[in-house]
Amino acid sequence: MEITDLVMRLLISALVGGAIGLERELRSKSAGFITITLVCLGATIVALIQEEMLAREVKLILENSAMSQVLKFDTTRLSAQVISGVGFIGGGSIIYAKDKVHGITTAAILWISACIGLAIGYGFIVLTIMSVLLVLIIMILMKSFEKKVIYKLKKRMLK
Repeated sequence: MEITDLVMRLLISALVGGAIGLERELRSKSAGFITITLVCLGATIVALIQEEMLAREVKLILENSAMSQVLKFDTTRLSAQVISGVGFIGGGSIIYAKDKVHGITTAAILWISACIGLAIGYGFIVLTIMSVLLVLIIMILMKSFEKKVIYKLKKRMLK
């Protein structure tokens, strides 16, 4: 992988994670700007490592065809570990208090930030842009919709 591509993906990851984290920070959530940025960047790093490992394995096999019988690379293993590991972190952000559950959205944001980081690391830039736009739309516009419409409907139904 070229150094410019690597740097570009890392910078995009920091910007994207920062954009999502900023929304959380402005709402004073437990996982804010720095946390979400680091989760996204960390996932990107893992995807970049995995992509480089695959390229190295392919190179070894091309240089020595007998290696194709020896080398077996699972192209999803590291990514799967990111997803489950971030799920564990997200689980720690969920709190049950006063008959209410808090932190589920924060856990989901941590998880989707890791997924977006993996997409960036693998070079899926269009997917990344669309995902970030949708996440921000959901987090900003849907929160307003939830307060204005859904909460009012719930109150009416409970009466």
